[in-house]
Parts: sequence; structure tokens; C-alpha cells
Amino acid sequence: MAVEFENFRMPYNRAVPWGFDADSWVMLEGLILKQSKGFHVEFAYGQFNGANIPLKFKLHFERTPASSNSPILTLNSFVNQQWGKEIRTATHFQPGQKFKISFIVTSKSYKIMENDILLSEFDHRLSPKAIRFLGMDGDIKLEKVVFSWERKNETSNPRFDEG
Repeated sequence: MAVEFENFRMPYNRAVPWGFDADSWVMLEGLILKQSKGFHVEFAYGQFNGANIPLKFKLHFERTPASSNSPILTLNSFVNQQWGKEIRTATHFQPGQKFKISFIVTSKSYKIMENDILLSEFDHRLSPKAIRFLGMDGDIKLEKVVFSWERKNETSNPRFDEG
């Protein structure tokens, strides 16, 4: 009999009991399904409607006659029942490809890495220390989730050179 330690089916939810301090990080790896419409990652204070969301990472593929699969990445936060100003950025994510995303918490922002390259930065609008849940949903096959406090089991540390 096999023991399954973590279920990576969508929607995926995981407790973050200690929140995030500066220099904390989480790394996600998986596969974007070929017919994907997109996926999202949320760092939330609670698992209930109306909970504050310090960071929502949402990737969707626009399907229009002019552009069959243009990736659109939006970053936002939900504070006191209101969405903030959305930030849009270009990305190289494509359906049918593997992905590696790292969210690195600094004292001022989240640094979001795509395959170890800085993709975007999102300034804190709420304290990352109070984050208690990581949630994901969408058209992906999630294969790996690693938090900084699990680094003893991880050979690579998603760092970058601020140079």
C-alpha cells in the first residue's frame, strides 16, 4: 500500500502556518496543460470568502482571432473586500510547457521568478507574515511545491543576483 503525502490535484490548497518573513520563498513546478485557459495562485489570510489576499498571481491565455495564445499575467491584492490596482506584465508561459515559478518575499515586495529569471515585482500591500494559506486552481498539472522552511530537502534555492 502506497502512502500519498501530498495531493497535487486542482484546486490545490495548503496551510502556511508561519506566514512569510523577508527571505522566505515558495517554489512551484508543473505542466501547463495544452488546452489551458490559465491558472492562478493566491496567498491568503484565510480560506473563506472575503479573506484578505496579499498576492494573487493570475495567468490566462487570451484566445482571439488575432492572437491564439497570448499569455497575460496579472498581479493584484484583495484588501478589506476590495481588489487593488491590477498590474499586468509580459511572460513567456505557454500551454503544453513545464513551468517553475518562485515567489521570494523581501522586506518591500514579492519577487516573482520564472525559471530562475526575474519576471516581476509586486510591492506589499498587506503583511506577508499573516498569510496562512496557499491556493491554486486552473488548467495545470502541479508536480512540486517547496517552501523555504523545507529547504533541507531541496538542492536549489530560488535566489537571484540583485547585482
